[in-house]
Amino acid sequence: MSHKGYFRLLQFYSDVWTRAHCRVIIGGEQHLASASARHRVYIVSHPTTYDLPVLAHISKRNFYVVVAEGPFAHPLVGWLFRNTGFPMLKSDNSEEVIQESLRLMDTGAPLIYSLKGYGVDFGEDVRPRTGGIRIAHLAGADIYPVHLMIEQGKMIFKYYRDGKGGVYPYTIFWNTLYFATFCEPILYADYAREAMRYEDYREIAFRINEVFNQTQAKLETDLKENAARYRRMRRWGGVSKRVLL
Repeated sequence: MSHKGYFRLLQFYSDVWTRAHCRVIIGGEQHLASASARHRVYIVSHPTTYDLPVLAHISKRNFYVVVAEGPFAHPLVGWLFRNTGFPMLKSDNSEEVIQESLRLMDTGAPLIYSLKGYGVDFGEDVRPRTGGIRIAHLAGADIYPVHLMIEQGKMIFKYYRDGKGGVYPYTIFWNTLYFATFCEPILYADYAREAMRYEDYREIAFRINEVFNQTQAKLETDLKENAARYRRMRRWGGVSKRVLL
């Protein structure tokens, strides 16, 4: 089976899982209308294992995701990630992952990269990462920041043990509103220049992080000020329509 075939399996799994666990509210969809012939890199705010199935659930087409090594150990999700062709990011293979990402983007599919690592779910102070921005620059891609958020107190922490006895933490959620907000894109023509260095990538990463902080604050304020309206909403069913990433 091809990578696209396995992505359809991932999407089927994602549709079932997401519809049972949350209602997805999409914001900023108008920013996706600025489609161009350029490649796209979606920089997402949150790296939880189950954010990726939600993105598969809302997307009209296949994509690739750079995923940290840990989630690949999950029996089902890891199998789907592996066969869908998602690059596995380890501590010592960043250059290989960059080249593999560029090759995958040449197929025309967009790439998804998390701004922060998985430790952010477990209270670690994780700085914004520059890998996705570096890939976007090398690919001549526009950057689309995507803020992901569930309701406060809805994240569930779990652990599983692999066949070798290794213990891996992961997070899930259920009975929650899930907000996927597409922020204003950073176009290649606006950020790219010759001989960009780490400091340049870092500046863009922190700029995106600030956009995410502002988006988070606005959503949290809206949830408080309109608490009665949000309480009446169902917390299952996924999204009503897919969007074209």
